[in-house]
This record gives sequence, structure tokens and C-alpha cells, in this order.
Amino acid sequence: MLKTLFKKNIKYIYMILLPIYIALTVILVVLNLFSVIDYSWIVGFIAAAAFGFASFLLLYVSSKKLAQNQNPHLYVFFSILRLGLYMVPLLISIYLPNYVSSFGVLIGFLISLIFPMILKN
Repeated sequence: MLKTLFKKNIKYIYMILLPIYIALTVILVVLNLFSVIDYSWIVGFIAAAAFGFASFLLLYVSSKKLAQNQNPHLYVFFSILRLGLYMVPLLISIYLPNYVSSFGVLIGFLISLIFPMILKN
């Protein structure tokens, strides 16, 4: 199921998503090297990007399961689980602001909004 998603969209992943993530990571690392920002921005960005990607994969799986089983309760469960995946880095950034920056988390979440537009079925 996920393998077909990536096989169909491998060109979009390499042309659009990968350069965006690499460019943002390089920009954050360079700004960290010149002491403009703290390393917690990078940690927040990577955490939010990872959890955002996992949330997108969960959205894809839940929509396929809904089409197969026609069980709306399972879809609601996956939606609540996806919301929880979005909340984990945000809560970590609130409770541990010295280690995970909330600005880095916001940048990572904004980039994860690109997933549904780029990866098409």
C-alpha cells in the first residue's frame, strides 16, 4: 500500500520534497554555526518533520482502510491518533523549551503541509 504510493510519486519526492528539506536543514545548520539561532530549532524542525510525515502516512493508511472496510469508527480512531502525532512535538516544545524550539516545530509543521499536495494518488 505505501510502496505503491512512493513508487508513483518518487519523481515528486526527489524533485520537490527532498530539496526543500535539505535546503531548510542546511539553512538552519548555517544559522546555528553563526550563532544566530540555537540548536533547538534544528531539533524542533526534525522532530516536527518526522511526526508530520508519520501523520501523513497514517492519513494515507486510514483512507485506504476506510475504503476497504467502510468502518467510520476506525477512521475516527486514526484521525484522533493523527491529531496526537501532531501534538507530541508541540507538547515537547512547550515542556522542554531549552531542547526543542517551538519555532522549529512550527517550521517543520508548515513544511509537512506540502505532503498532501505533492504526493498524489
